[in-house]
Amino acid sequence: MAKLSERSGVLVGQIYRDFANKEAIVAALVEHDLDEFLAGDELCAARCTADRTMVRDWIARFIACNDLNDTRLIAEIMAEANRNQRIAEIFDAMDDRLRGQLVRALKIIVPAAPDEARLARLGESILIMAGGMCQRRLMNARCTDPDVLKLLMDFIDSEIAAIERDQG
Repeated sequence: MAKLSERSGVLVGQIYRDFANKEAIVAALVEHDLDEFLAGDELCAARCTADRTMVRDWIARFIACNDLNDTRLIAEIMAEANRNQRIAEIFDAMDDRLRGQLVRALKIIVPAAPDEARLARLGESILIMAGGMCQRRLMNARCTDPDVLKLLMDFIDSEIAAIERDQG
């Protein structure tokens, strides 16, 4: 709570008065961080302009997971999700929102894709990559080698190319 208080600039006592319990605090943190991430200006601008390169760059940044600041807090929240059904539900909702955002991003890149289930599978693959990268960053604070990220993006690009070929 002290770390949260320091980070937010709100006194510990005030935090406890503003929230019903620890679950409510974690829920607010997770929702805030996800809203901040999903409202990224780049993806919004790309959606408005159908800028495929901008969307691809957004996906690469999502996978790279270089924006993790407080890995200890993330690890604690993830552990709490394994112990607490309410926090697990929050993570499930977050996962659904991320998956939806990824499918929308992929539709910008491949707007005429006839098989939405295929886009959803690619979105799930991207989530798995990003989740693995996040776990790696929790254990090892270094940024990912650019060649590794390129390999992951090459896979995504090849899948997008296959979807484009198949829509023809």
